[in-house]
This record gives sequence, structure tokens and C-alpha cells, in this order.
Amino acid sequence: MKRLGIIGLAVICLLAAVGMILPVSAAESYIRGDADGDGEVTIMDATVIQRTLADLAVSAFNEKAADIDGDGLNIIDVTAIQRYLAGFENIHHINETVTVPDPTETQPTTPRPTTDPYELPFIPNK
Repeated sequence: MKRLGIIGLAVICLLAAVGMILPVSAAESYIRGDADGDGEVTIMDATVIQRTLADLAVSAFNEKAADIDGDGLNIIDVTAIQRYLAGFENIHHINETVTVPDPTETQPTTPRPTTDPYELPFIPNK
């Protein structure tokens, strides 16, 4: 019995060590407007947002996808989805995939373009 406890402890330690070694990608992607996460933007997404705003139960909810304009979840997000579904101009890029970069990875930087055609780029002294 004592041997089983030692083996179990060894297995748990091994699993914990493997979990620390394997890289986990924190990059996330979602479809803007797909509040219920079913892969498409429908009137049910507007309904899910309305139910969430009214503190009613919903089965699935993605707040990042539901916040269409980025100013927090509100009834304007519902209206934007309804306007998209009715065929109005898609100024918020609803139904497009958004990928959030992994914050632990360094992002490439590009030099600032000059605004004056006669301005020389900044070259630091060595």
C-alpha cells in the first residue's frame, strides 16, 4: 500500500513537471459578433448579449466577441449586430476573425515612418 502511494506521488510529480515544460499558446482567436461561440453571427448572438445585459442565464457567452466596438458590453453592441444582419455597412468588421497575440511573446517592431519627405530617419550614435 505504501508503495502505491509513492508511485502515485511520483506520477503526479512527473505530470506536473511535464506540464511546466510544454509550451502553452495564449494566442486567442474569435469571430467578432459571435457571442454564443457557435462559429457564425446570427440573431441568437444579439439575443445572448441582451440576456447577459439583463442578468438572465445563457448557455455560452464570449464577452470579447460580443463587445463589438470595444467600449464595454452594452445595447449598442446588439444594435451593431442587428444592423450587420440587416445588411447595413459593416463598419465594425463583424463576422471577421480577430486574433489576440500572445502577451508573453515579443512583437516585431517597425521603425516610425517619417512624415516629412525631406526628413532623414533617426540614426542613433554608437
